Amino acid sequence: MINQLKDRRRWLPLPLVGAFVPQASLRVQLRCTRTARPLRPNAARCLVYIIVTTLLLYGCGKPAQPVALSHPPERIISLAPNITETVYALGLGDKLVGDTTYCLYPEAARALPKVGGFGQFNYEAIVSLNPDLVILHKEYETDKARLEGLGISYLETGTYFIANILETIRSIGETCGAQQQANELIQGLENRIAELRTNDMHVAPPRVLLTFGSGDIETIQAFGPECIHSELLEIAGGRNVIEGKLPFATLSREAVIRLNPDIIIELAPELEGNAEPSAHWKKLGAVNAVKNNRIHVLTGDYTCIPGPRFIQTLDDFSKIIKQNN
Repeated sequence: MINQLKDRRRWLPLPLVGAFVPQASLRVQLRCTRTARPLRPNAARCLVYIIVTTLLLYGCGKPAQPVALSHPPERIISLAPNITETVYALGLGDKLVGDTTYCLYPEAARALPKVGGFGQFNYEAIVSLNPDLVILHKEYETDKARLEGLGISYLETGTYFIANILETIRSIGETCGAQQQANELIQGLENRIAELRTNDMHVAPPRVLLTFGSGDIETIQAFGPECIHSELLEIAGGRNVIEGKLPFATLSREAVIRLNPDIIIELAPELEGNAEPSAHWKKLGAVNAVKNNRIHVLTGDYTCIPGPRFIQTLDDFSKIIKQNN
């Protein structure tokens, strides 16, 4: 049975991303520049994924709905890295027969047949793998229509905030015959969130700038309040220095000086190991985070995947906030 649910929201293509950001206060331009810091393999994939995922954060919607299948699927294709990670986390990796070029975790996912990437899925490859279920993001309207036309069942999911990720776990578990595993995974994540949540109302939360990508000092890409990274930061006891209804923004040098964050956290999954903060921050010596040497770099690939490993990002944020309080 084909899933007939529709989300009629229209999404702007990548080049038009600047339309989301107020021009008066922020300088908008989405681009990646070269960095002198050592890059890990597949760095470009990490950068592209974090940018595209950030675009998808702009706007939420109805929870994912399980498709009506007569039996649990035996041949699953995943069309996003977070979906692939969720399937493996539920112990269903042996059911996966295909995923995308951006699916790099766990290691077993790298060996699966690839069916393309964002907006460029190879439907000949998908059909040849004979799936009885394709799992994809709910924003992929064109792809849902293609799958319907081919008679392939699909499950749509959301990844915007923690609640969406937990709902995705539940939905995939219900649909794929792993409801108990899903319940256990969700319970474990909720317990860990409760452990890491900061409830000290007597301490003013530090103001934090969350950046991603490898820009220069004139084009600093940052997460706004309307995304999971800002939600995780708040749970950890920090406060996003950017205000408003933005999932992301690109800041000029002047904007960062004006915002004057207490802490800067760089999410840099494209870099290797224990990377040092970008040298361009030295040009902003008047900013509190720079002046007090409170710049932290997170290079884990999980920082840009809104799947079950979001809990590791929360743990990182929590350690940073406690270290700087």
